[in-house]
Amino acid sequence: MTRAGISAILMGLFAGLIVWALPGMAQAQSASTAVHHGLTAEEFSAQSREVIRRTPRRVRIYRGSNYPGPNSKRVCNAHYEQEYRPSGTVIVPRMNCYWSG
Repeated sequence: MTRAGISAILMGLFAGLIVWALPGMAQAQSASTAVHHGLTAEEFSAQSREVIRRTPRRVRIYRGSNYPGPNSKRVCNAHYEQEYRPSGTVIVPRMNCYWSG
């Protein structure tokens, strides 16, 4: 056998030895880190985590200083305006509303 053949066989054996030894090393390492940190697989899963829910923001309908009163009516004025767009001038509806009391 030639020197290249012998080195190829030795490289193959060495690579096989490394592949054979790696799963055992990885398993031992993960077990030791779990014991070291005290964490289990359930603590890493998304299903077991508690979801922190925030209360939704409250939308204020009336401002305290401008409360229109109990018998107020909402008055709305609707009209059409021209809007100038790249595709051409268009007519769009607009509406302005206010409280009358």
